[in-house]
Amino acid sequence: MESATRNDNGVGYSSFVTRVLAIDFGEKRIGLATADSPGGLATARRTVSRTSDEAAAGEIGRLCREEEVGLLLVGVPRSPEGEESAIAPRIRSFAEKLSRATGLPVQLYEETLTSDEAARRLRGHSSRAGIDAEAAAVLLEDWVAHRGPGPA
Repeated sequence: MESATRNDNGVGYSSFVTRVLAIDFGEKRIGLATADSPGGLATARRTVSRTSDEAAAGEIGRLCREEEVGLLLVGVPRSPEGEESAIAPRIRSFAEKLSRATGLPVQLYEETLTSDEAARRLRGHSSRAGIDAEAAAVLLEDWVAHRGPGPA
């Protein structure tokens, strides 16, 4: 999506703003969060029940089209020692399927302890599905903080 902006002199210019969809993959549920630009506010959106990779990719693809998503950010967990977790190859496989199904670029990003942080934030106020979506928001917030604001 493109947005028009004016500088201090009133001269218009165009900049491309990419909506980012963060994905917290799980075998049962996949948490989703969005930001309107790489420097925007991360918002927990919803959770997709994963019955199969194809069904989940299809549902995420529909959301991407409806929301004009331009980049998929997929979390890959690491241990506190910095090693990729045992589920990392599974997540990479899903990310590849998701990229093929949506035609969108996928960026993998470390998501160590995002579910723990999400549970702490929501402390007793949300279901497991709500925690999964919030974990995707934590992932996206961390990505934005380390990437810095600006166009994608």
